[in-house]
Amino acid sequence: MSKHALYKTTGIFGVAVLALTACGPEDEGAQEDVDHGGQEDVDPDGAEDQGDTPGEIADEDGDEPDPDEDEDAEAGDAPDLADIEDSVWEASSSQESVTITSEVPASMLGMDEVTHQDEIDDLTEDDEEASEGEAEEVAEEEETLQVVVAGDMTGDGSVWQLEDLVDYLLYDGGDSIYQTVDSFIEEYREFQPDEAAGPDPEDLREALEPEGSWVDVTTTLGGQIETPQQYVENFRTEMLASAGMDSLAESGITGETDTRDGEDVWVYREEMEDEFIEFVITADEDEPLLSEISMDSEGAEISISFTEWNESDDVAEDEPAEDEIITEDELESIAQGLM
Repeated sequence: MSKHALYKTTGIFGVAVLALTACGPEDEGAQEDVDHGGQEDVDPDGAEDQGDTPGEIADEDGDEPDPDEDEDAEAGDAPDLADIEDSVWEASSSQESVTITSEVPASMLGMDEVTHQDEIDDLTEDDEEASEGEAEEVAEEEETLQVVVAGDMTGDGSVWQLEDLVDYLLYDGGDSIYQTVDSFIEEYREFQPDEAAGPDPEDLREALEPEGSWVDVTTTLGGQIETPQQYVENFRTEMLASAGMDSLAESGITGETDTRDGEDVWVYREEMEDEFIEFVITADEDEPLLSEISMDSEGAEISISFTEWNESDDVAEDEPAEDEIITEDELESIAQGLM
């Protein structure tokens, strides 16, 4: 599995932004002209012809319009994205720590075959028609995987985890990457292309455990596993590139104020039929931070939450001692000895 797989997610976000905002403000205005028959400022009640003024026209209950009503309506509006977008990305990438939790369809991580094929293979062949139906049902069930990138923004002890399978520890700004022996074996077992192509996973585990608790995978994964800061910066770059935009402000997405989990936020959301894309940002003019990015596009549901800002420093443990680390040369030598 390529550890660049999450970039597919940001790419899909970019495509979703482009698709869901295809009808921008100008198109909406054109649609309004069509709905009004091409006429401008038509007064269906003929109030203008009668010389009535807004203050003279009462509603059905006889109440007069509240002059502060428009002000109250505008109070729920969030700032324009153009006014805060740079601040959001800059503030979010310059904090001390964060926990980023992504809920991503397995297929986007290149794991759909691993996820479903075993279940399909296990179906009995006694009833061919029933098996085909069950196989289709299994194939349609999209499993969601959780990816966590957390800890120090610059990578001094940050973690990159794919639930119960992959567990990396990053140091030196992400230049050193270590993987627990347990995680190394589980990943090896899951993605071993051919049982004959390498040693048995349990034999390899037994040979590695006496040598250390961590495997140095820097050469293999250097530049691919992201620190929290890199995740934020890459997300912005990849998403905008996929959408063919220089700025999200070009999408025309508008926002409103809301409260999520007791926190005041600005919500920027675009919907089209059963699809949507949404950006939730903390309502702080001085330091707006990412809170959640989510979407449902063509049946692909993705959610990325940003929590524990500046409270995730202790997510990872101390950098492993040298005698606890199995170097890449040692790993290769051990693996060759088991062939």
